Amino acid sequence: MISLKSALNMEVGKNIYLCLTGAGVAVFMFYCIRMHFFPTGLTLSDVIFFLMVITSFSIILVFFILCWYSMSVIVATLSLKGAFFLAARNKNKKALRSFKGTRRVARKMKIYQPIWAHVIISFIAIFTIYLVVRSKHVDVLPIFSSVIMTAALIMIIPNIYFDKRIEKKKKNKIASLITGVAFIFFFMLSGMAPVLSDAGMTIIGVRKSNVTIMLQGSDLKMARHLTGNQDQNYFTGDALFTGVGASSLLVINKKRIIVKNENLALSF
Repeated sequence: MISLKSALNMEVGKNIYLCLTGAGVAVFMFYCIRMHFFPTGLTLSDVIFFLMVITSFSIILVFFILCWYSMSVIVATLSLKGAFFLAARNKNKKALRSFKGTRRVARKMKIYQPIWAHVIISFIAIFTIYLVVRSKHVDVLPIFSSVIMTAALIMIIPNIYFDKRIEKKKKNKIASLITGVAFIFFFMLSGMAPVLSDAGMTIIGVRKSNVTIMLQGSDLKMARHLTGNQDQNYFTGDALFTGVGASSLLVINKKRIIVKNENLALSF
């Protein structure tokens, strides 16, 4: 007989498995919609593939969220110090009391600590963002807008717990709502969603750059038509989707072409 505890654990494990698979399908669909391509021969039974998609996407997402959080903490810390300076200069006792209470609560919640770790991660984040911007995948302004907005939300959370006018029962709900808003702003303002999607697909080998392509049959004729060289047998381009299903999406001579995997060979 299976105990109730074992049955519940099995049910929880099953639900986690289904949620991860569903998340993998969602990320995969988002990528396909962006590429305007849906591969043939791929079914929902390809569970391992979808788990790989969500795993790779989650790794990249956690890294960038950590970078965004650390940069936002640095901005929030500097902003809070600036606010302290202005309040002290103007002798605004009410503002000083509010800022001190907010800082005290933030220390208890360890939002800004350890600050040295956030500084190190911020330097790594700046270097990573520089590479992303240099590759022309995203602009600088949306990134800074997202960081500033996240910093503002980070400053609000400890102030909520310090404010005695807000009921204790509502404080956790408001903080959770603000955290959710911060995630939404991260995806909407930063413009990083396509970058995360592409990076996740690159990790699992679905997306490849600068590959040598060999084609056969009608796919070879189409590729020769795109380059204008009827004697060409090897092509250089990018594989936007390959390795899964019965078809692949390639970029040859800056034009997209859908080919059958049975006619395709890649070298990378």
